[in-house]
Amino acid sequence: MNINGIPGGSAGLGAGATSAASRTVSGGAEQGAFGDMLQTLAQAQGAADQAVTDLATGADRDLHDAVLAVEMESLSFDLAVQVRNRLVDAYQEIFRMSV
Repeated sequence: MNINGIPGGSAGLGAGATSAASRTVSGGAEQGAFGDMLQTLAQAQGAADQAVTDLATGADRDLHDAVLAVEMESLSFDLAVQVRNRLVDAYQEIFRMSV
């Protein structure tokens, strides 16, 4: 089992944050599903921020599109939190097992 640290420390959820999640974990298989989800979350957050900024500055942006972008970001974030909670629960359950 090859376990590597996160490059860049606690730099945040930028484009480099998914590189640690997509590293080889065991048997040469790429394990990047959670990292891909975090990258999608970051993209949705950027799109929502841009939509709100466009509305605030008076750019040619439909209100419906802006609300849709914000709700998509909210749902993506809720999904990421639920997946994280499930992973933490699984880790705690494994930690409680007696050997």
